[in-house]
Amino acid sequence: MKNIAIIAKPHGDRVKPLVYEIMGFLSNRGFEILKDKRTADVIGDKHFNTDEEIQSKADLVVVLGGDGTLISAVRILGMKETPILGVNLGRLGFLTETVADEGVSALKDVLDGDYKIERRMKLHSHLIQENEKMLEIDVLNDIVINKSDAARIFETTVYIDGMLVNEYRADGLIIATPTGSTAYSLAAGGPIVHPSLETMVITPICPQGLSNRPIVISDESEVTIKINAEKETASITYDGQVFRKLDDTITITVKKASSVTNLIVPKSKNYYSLIREKLGWGISQC
Repeated sequence: MKNIAIIAKPHGDRVKPLVYEIMGFLSNRGFEILKDKRTADVIGDKHFNTDEEIQSKADLVVVLGGDGTLISAVRILGMKETPILGVNLGRLGFLTETVADEGVSALKDVLDGDYKIERRMKLHSHLIQENEKMLEIDVLNDIVINKSDAARIFETTVYIDGMLVNEYRADGLIIATPTGSTAYSLAAGGPIVHPSLETMVITPICPQGLSNRPIVISDESEVTIKINAEKETASITYDGQVFRKLDDTITITVKKASSVTNLIVPKSKNYYSLIREKLGWGISQC
């Protein structure tokens, strides 16, 4: 590793001191440091690297923030599978597992070759209108289709590999990766899926029919979603960060992405200890 990128959340009391600490550590060891614009703004530096430079040059990305900041880094990397070390300065931190106080020591372990990588599946989606692709995008967590009118239920028809699955009447629909199973899908009643699995989870949001339950499907499948209600607009959100308006002329397709996200995780932790910690399992709720 020669070029280390730092991508930090743009606010918070702990961000600026940690950026300086990590930059000092890397400089002393002779590494070239890349910074996105938000990180440069945090420390008042006018010089920053473009997303394209980070994507092409970085051998490692250090994320200082929460899961949203890490997802931003995944978007910057695109199809590149550059390892990401997430240092948690947010709240839950399912993806940014390293605590802030251990950020420099965790980075030292990585640079010394003492680390563990988890390969996380992503989803690839495109929007189709009149047989033309309008937008293609990869996501690490989920794709959420919501109604635009808060007072109305809207209908979607879901096909898997061309076979009709269901016509959902609900507030929305979530298609999640195993990594995203602990995000919005979990809040909507979806299952927790171990991130080492390669599956997709389809979770309706507040469905009208009580028998409409979340389902887990093969990563080899392709999901097609059509919006049924005429003249009714809906919206689609990718990883909570990219937003588009929809109408009944647009078809959404979702399948497994061709690239993965490589997350560096602490050797001292496992997934079950993580969810116990983040979800408060085994702790009295009284």
